[in-house]
Amino acid sequence: MQSISAAVHIQGSTIRYAKIERDGSDLDLRRCGEEAFEVDVARVLWGEERPEALDEIAAALARIFDDADTSAVGLVVHPQDAYSFFMPLPEGLSPDERDRRVAYQAALVTNTRSPSALHTVSKSVRTTTEKGESIEWVHVLAVPQQVKARTDALFAEVAAEETTGRVLSAEAAAHLMGPFEEGGALVAPADGEETYRLAIGQYADHTEYALTRGGRWHHAHAAQDAPTAADQAYYAAGVLNRVGAAPDALDALVVYGVDADAVTDEPFKSVFGCTPAVLDPFEQLHRTWEPDAEKPGEYVPCIGGALALSVQ
Repeated sequence: MQSISAAVHIQGSTIRYAKIERDGSDLDLRRCGEEAFEVDVARVLWGEERPEALDEIAAALARIFDDADTSAVGLVVHPQDAYSFFMPLPEGLSPDERDRRVAYQAALVTNTRSPSALHTVSKSVRTTTEKGESIEWVHVLAVPQQVKARTDALFAEVAAEETTGRVLSAEAAAHLMGPFEEGGALVAPADGEETYRLAIGQYADHTEYALTRGGRWHHAHAAQDAPTAADQAYYAAGVLNRVGAAPDALDALVVYGVDADAVTDEPFKSVFGCTPAVLDPFEQLHRTWEPDAEKPGEYVPCIGGALALSVQ
């Protein structure tokens, strides 16, 4: 089945975008690029900076996605640009009960008086068994309703069948860490495969982590105080420890982000037995449009986000 999905990644005053065509397991990169503005786009959406700039950004997106072939478009955000957390749920809940629990937990985590004041997007990530009971671990992204309204306005003129909301940047990275065949065809993980892969996203104001297991997104974390390689490796080990995996369980370690060059080999080699390699999203997809990207890791969130939207 053919579908075309697009994602817009916010990073300060820059937005990067990608459009991907999926035909079965084959993937084609149709378009990608970037636009710079004079404002921090996330802060505009949160109402903290020049609200009139919203019209300018919306007009730019309408121009970028001016064709009507897009099935779904969504926004990729970093963890500091939305409330992001994991929560456990019993399996088998009705949709209404699931939504009620997610909304209540979001209000509790964010210290919001009313759950209805938040807009939440939740996604099942993994299932574990604890004391004989199946537990579904769900990732939640939440923003105030006013931010949701501004986001809707941002995409109001984009020619797409559906605006799907938000994708966490770490989840987007995880969708580029699965096994691919040459030519862009996705390869399903083998049954029972336990392989872990870790991606580190390095930015000036935070470090984020995306962990996959068996080629699928498994966990995520972010730290705002990891300026050195030792700090980055410390939090990376903490991510594995949180899901009960040893450092030597890693099959691959990759980096992405604007400041990916700041992630150095040591002490990762001594802790994990492998050194970080750049996660290049262009190597895994057909290049129907040749990007002029000196740092391909900058495009991981938007290309991975488009991949994530294509399988929802």
